[in-house]
Order: sequence, then structure tokens, then C-alpha cells
Amino acid sequence: MKASRGYAMVLCAALMWGSIGIFVNSLAAMGLSSVSIAGLRLLSGAILLMPVLMVMGARGVRTPAGEKRSAFSLFKAMPRTLLACFLVGVVGLAMANLFYYISMGEVGMSTASVLLYTSPVFGVALGKILYGEAVTGAKLLSVLLNITGCVLAVTNGDLTEVTFSVLGVGSGILAGFLGALLAVFSKMATERMHPLAVTFYGFVFGGLVMGVLSFPWIDVRAAVSPQMIGLLLAFGLIPTALAYIFYMNGLSMGVEASKVPVVASFETVATVLVGILLYAEDSGPIKVLGICLVLLSIFVMNMSAEKLRQSSLAAHLAEAICFNGHEWRQEKMADYNALANSGDWQTWIAPR
Repeated sequence: MKASRGYAMVLCAALMWGSIGIFVNSLAAMGLSSVSIAGLRLLSGAILLMPVLMVMGARGVRTPAGEKRSAFSLFKAMPRTLLACFLVGVVGLAMANLFYYISMGEVGMSTASVLLYTSPVFGVALGKILYGEAVTGAKLLSVLLNITGCVLAVTNGDLTEVTFSVLGVGSGILAGFLGALLAVFSKMATERMHPLAVTFYGFVFGGLVMGVLSFPWIDVRAAVSPQMIGLLLAFGLIPTALAYIFYMNGLSMGVEASKVPVVASFETVATVLVGILLYAEDSGPIKVLGICLVLLSIFVMNMSAEKLRQSSLAAHLAEAICFNGHEWRQEKMADYNALANSGDWQTWIAPR
């Protein structure tokens, strides 16, 4: 039950991440670059989380018995835990975004998005290597459905715009791998530290790295306005602070690291729906099929194989697969002949 709640929280995070495009489009129209937006997103999220952690610390959340309450108690961390938070921010957030942007610049947004959705494959492999999580047929089927669904939802079945570049393809696959590592490092960190504190340190480390790479202050100074500040705060709150609060809390509830990338891929569905509803993007049957496959992959990933075999749906499917029309007709004809020869057929057609 606890793990189910964890997956539900990851799903809520994915829904919030689906709104990222709204903020990115608005901020880009004001003159900010993609890398600058990514750095400012993480730093604004850290700024919003800081007072929340201070209030929680002052109230004694996770304070050991006998220890004095402090506004900074949740910020305390052992070097090993800070290292995990550093990996969350730099590898799982900053570097994953950076390589994704490089891929977009080399091969375009559609191809980069398709490459990014290799993340569930790496998630299953890392879960097996690091945590000994079983690689079941259900997981492999779920990953296949997930990747197929994401590709169809993003490209609408049109692969003519998919381009090739060694740097672009390599960067896109690396971004998918680093995205899978985010779940691994986050799971490690939340075992020793409050999920919100892990999120805060991840934002700080990742935001500083992205800030050094992009130096967004020049873009901000050139286009600063009350509207921009409001957008940055909303960007730091909804798809950043709140989304990662749900994500980190979900990871702390005993979920399998190999399943998290598949559930988190619902972000793709949310993004596509935002594009359809707000930006009047095409919503053809192939795109709808892709969305359905993503939803099916999440269901398959979280369905017990034993329960699935024992379900009435599986029984009906097995019956349908094994159905033989010729044998059925012969069986029914034999029943009809037996009934006709017995004379009992008259009782079936007699007036009642």
C-alpha cells in the first residue's frame, strides 16, 4: 500500500512536469535562453523551499528525541548524504538537462525527445545492478509499450523529421541515462535525509552548475519585469518545488527504482495534452494511441504477474486466443443432432 502511494506521488509529479512548456514558452518569448531558464528554474525552486524547511525544522520535524529544535535542523547532513544530493543536482538535474539541450540543438526537438525516452530501459538495468530488482516479463513489456507510446505521442507517427548526428544521438541517450540515475541517487539520498531537504540541496547544486554554464543574470537584467519575476516564481513553485516534493516523497516510500522512469514518463502525456488544449496542436489517432500505450505501460508495470494470470480478463483473453471455430461448429451440431434425436426439442418450441 505504501509503495502504491509512492507511485501515485511520482505520477502527480509527472502531471506537474507536463506544464513546463507553458512557462518555458512564455519566458523564452521574453528573451531568456533555454539553458538560462533551466538554471533559474532550479534556483527559484531552492529559494521557495528554504522557508518551508526552516518552518518544519523549527517545529521539530524529524528531530531526534532530546535534541533542541532549530530552523536549520533539516539542513544538517552527513558528507555521504550531501554527496548523494550533489549527484542528484549535478548529474540527475543539471547534466541531464544540458545533454538534452545539446541533443535538441544537434538533431531537433522531436528526435531528442524520442532519445530521452530510453530512460526506462536504463531504469530497469540500474534497478537490477544496484538493488537486485527482478527483471520480469511485465517490466520488459511495460518498457516496450512505454517507449513505443512516447515515440508515437511525440512524433504523431511521422518519423520523417527524425535526424541523425553522432553528437546529437549520443547526447540524447546520455540524457536518458542520467535521467534514470536521478531516481537512483534520489532513492539513496532520501533513505538518510528528509525528501524536501534532498530536493533543496539538489536544486542548489544543480542550479549553481547551470548558472555557471549559462550565466543567466545577463538575460534577466536585459528583460526583467514584474511579469517575468511572477513567471519565474510560478515556474519555481508548480513544476519544480511542488513537483519534486511529490517525486522525492514518492521515492522514499519503498518504490522500485526500475519502475519510477516508466511512471514518470506520464509527463509526456501531460505535455501532449497541454499542447493540444492550449496550443491547438494536432491530436490525430496515432497520437491518441501513443497516449493509451503510455497509460497501458504504467498499468502493466504495476500489475502483479500472478494477479494478472488469475484475473477474469486473462481468462477471457486465453479463451479467445484458443478459440477454434471449426471445433465449435462441430460441437454445436453434435448437440443439435442429439437434441433432435431425443425428441426433447418439441418442449423448447411448445407454447408456454
